[in-house]
Amino acid sequence: MTTLGNGTILDPEVYFAASLLLFALTLLLILIVWIKLRRMKKRYKQLLNGTSSTNVEELLIGMQARLDGFQEGVSHYSKAIDELQEQMKTSKTKVEVHRYNAFHHTGSDLSFSIAIVNEYQDGLVLTGIHSREETYLYVKPLEKGQSKYALSPEEKHVIGLTASKKE
Repeated sequence: MTTLGNGTILDPEVYFAASLLLFALTLLLILIVWIKLRRMKKRYKQLLNGTSSTNVEELLIGMQARLDGFQEGVSHYSKAIDELQEQMKTSKTKVEVHRYNAFHHTGSDLSFSIAIVNEYQDGLVLTGIHSREETYLYVKPLEKGQSKYALSPEEKHVIGLTASKKE
């Protein structure tokens, strides 16, 4: 028998029974964890080995291969888009019209200038000058917004309108 400091006596049999109970509870806890771990391991093997209709490892490998293919496709399309953007810069997409009265003694704005240029201001300006008796048409080529032919103020104005136009 063992005596504690406050006078309580511990019987060795009670001490042994408590230790045995604690040991049994520990074994039971280890057994439960072992069973759960075994179930988890079994599910993991099923998942990777493909005992079901789908093998996850093969599925992941296939998805990675498809992703690589998509990345190659995106690269190809990105390059094609860049090429199209460069081609668009040289397309004559900016068009402006300016109507005006070339001769102040006539009654309306029947004269006109039309500028048709690309992003670099290359293209042409078409001018129609209308009088009572006849109409004259002039076409002047443009390079960087300039022409080797003299430009009228109206032609310069319509070219300036295309320069400020945002596409």
